[in-house]
Amino acid sequence: MKLTVAILTLALTATSACAPFWPSDRWAGKPMFTVSNLQPGQLAGTWYQVASFPQRFQEGCGLTTATYTPRTDGTIGVLNQCEVEGQPGQVWQIAGTARLAGPGQFQVRLDGVPLPAGYWVLDISKDGRTLIVGNPNRLGGWVLSRDRALSPHQWDRAVEVFAKNGYDVAALQRSPLR
Repeated sequence: MKLTVAILTLALTATSACAPFWPSDRWAGKPMFTVSNLQPGQLAGTWYQVASFPQRFQEGCGLTTATYTPRTDGTIGVLNQCEVEGQPGQVWQIAGTARLAGPGQFQVRLDGVPLPAGYWVLDISKDGRTLIVGNPNRLGGWVLSRDRALSPHQWDRAVEVFAKNGYDVAALQRSPLR
């Protein structure tokens, strides 16, 4: 199942059907900056994917959400869902768990995906309503929000954070949120 294979990064799905994002070699080996004081409980609840870098596994998705649930064992339950474009009522989903692996860094295991993936929180807004997430190889990046809309200020902040972390910000796209 293409969704299972592809959602390697707590995926927050929903992009148009364009070529996948590929990072520049000039950033290889350069540091990425994560949120050092992030508490896993700050992630609890449902987030909308409002922007991302194109990923093949995200093709055909709209209105993507990620729901995180803290568990008593210290891990976080993960449920990623998206509505299939052109198929009303059809939803793709994948579940798994995340565990804290370092400051602002999580290892995510998704059901049916053989290897864990890195999920790095690069920024969280002061009000805790916007989250900017990347992964260590810079192949995936997502902007999550408690709201379906992204203000111009939030967009500018996402561009700034991704640029600081070596992403080609020209490839960042708003997600369909119908």
